[in-house]
Amino acid sequence: MIPEPIFVGGVGRSGTHVMGRLIDSGPDYHWIPTEVRFHAWSGGLPDLCAGRTDIAEFLEKMRGRWYERGANKRNGLKRVATREQLEEALAEFEGAFAADHIGASRRLVRRLLDPAAAAAGKPAWVEITGPVIEYGEFLLELCPDARFINMVRDGRAVVAGTLKKVDLTDDPMTALEKWTEMVRAAGAAIERLGPERVLTVHLDDLTAHDRDTTLARVIEFLEISDPAPMREYFHREISAERAHVGAWRQRMAPADARKVDRRYRRALRSLRRDGID
Repeated sequence: MIPEPIFVGGVGRSGTHVMGRLIDSGPDYHWIPTEVRFHAWSGGLPDLCAGRTDIAEFLEKMRGRWYERGANKRNGLKRVATREQLEEALAEFEGAFAADHIGASRRLVRRLLDPAAAAAGKPAWVEITGPVIEYGEFLLELCPDARFINMVRDGRAVVAGTLKKVDLTDDPMTALEKWTEMVRAAGAAIERLGPERVLTVHLDDLTAHDRDTTLARVIEFLEISDPAPMREYFHREISAERAHVGAWRQRMAPADARKVDRRYRRALRSLRRDGID
């Protein structure tokens, strides 16, 4: 029996979508093609179950920013549920939450996401909300058989990919600080979750430096029943050129690139001193 579901996390622009599509190319997992967020985000289910937010605020976000978001309102839960389906799921959740926080939360996640996998003819799904690693302990309460993939990318490349993107920052130092914070938080969470639950994948290894070995690690970790379709997709669609490996200097102004490089090297030294590779 395959582990399920799969949660893929990482800083924005670190390859979570690349990994989601790769896993989707196999026979076992359907990629949920949007960050659903409500299960692993500030103000979401973890905060609600811990009493850090209330159910009215949570429901407002479910019907608002998490249902429909982005510059063109194309992303959010609308990709997996109609308004009617959302309201039915929320009514059931609201009625059950007081008596059983975790059970009601588990049913809400499953009710909204399981039908997408079923419609695709697959037994399970993979979801790519960025902070899922940090919220891993909570997610294991909801989905005890879940596994996690932690995507990591050179912080300088993340900064270059972040600038001038919608809903992200145009300040390279802010982007690098966010990268450092999330890498640190993920490192602490992985220590608690354990290596049997989390696989860390470096995007540059997957796309350029150690391609076949990295793909084999992913296939083994996910216990893919038939890896041939994934291998075919991988060799056809995933490359160093498409991932812009090593091109971060060309994607920033020279002065910004030098400043980011210096700050990045200091951040790496600090992370390594704290035992985070």
